[in-house]
Amino acid sequence: MKKFWLVLVFVFCIAAVVGGNIYWNHKLNRIAKANSALIRAGYVSAGDTSAVNGISAKKVRAQIVKLPQSMQKVALKALDNNGQVQVVMIGSENVQALSLLLQHQLDGTFGDLFFKVTVDDLSKSTSLQLNQGKVEDLFQSVNGSPDVVIYTPLLYNDDGKVSTDDTNTVTALLEEKIKLKYPQAAFFVSLPDYSSTAQYMNDRIDQLSTFIKSQHIANLDYLPNWPTGSKQASVVAADGHTMNKAGQQIWLKAISHDLGLSK
Repeated sequence: MKKFWLVLVFVFCIAAVVGGNIYWNHKLNRIAKANSALIRAGYVSAGDTSAVNGISAKKVRAQIVKLPQSMQKVALKALDNNGQVQVVMIGSENVQALSLLLQHQLDGTFGDLFFKVTVDDLSKSTSLQLNQGKVEDLFQSVNGSPDVVIYTPLLYNDDGKVSTDDTNTVTALLEEKIKLKYPQAAFFVSLPDYSSTAQYMNDRIDQLSTFIKSQHIANLDYLPNWPTGSKQASVVAADGHTMNKAGQQIWLKAISHDLGLSK
């Protein structure tokens, strides 16, 4: 009887091993078939099944090469090191809403939070007050390590307080300070939108646009798509210059084009 039970236990062990091998082989085959399907569909290449929140690394890499050249290096470094690209938007009344729209657009193109957009809202500060501060104070939200900086000059805050020439100069100085302190960071200007009520402010914006071109400062330029004349009132709030949803969409569409983002 004892031998019978030993034989029975031995048979049971063999059956368990064989059954386990069949189960795991079946599971591995399913995984292999799934990966093969992804490769055939073009979602990943052979040897590249990593992903950024559901988007294949191959697709992310292909999208990175559509970015402005100044952004490509930091984005590739983040991809290769499972990191994150830190985008900081600096400005006043419009930047909070625009940052949310840009974050959503970047997430749709690169996967959730591969790019992380944060805001430094300067509220009512003027350009001269900005220039007097320490540049590193602008980037505390990203632990002093920005990868991309998008600056909207404070022209509306400067109205009646700071000259056009000084606003222009501070814009160039800010770029220079950031390049010296954070040489890897890409710097862009995104000009304020035109006013529907104050033509002289629009003249200042045009002068600033001409200035940054002369200084070879990168400009995310949406203003060619901005309405003219009486139609300008349809894209701003009652103050004449804070973007409403229609104005925000004009900005987002143009900036998405400049950054090569998905529609």
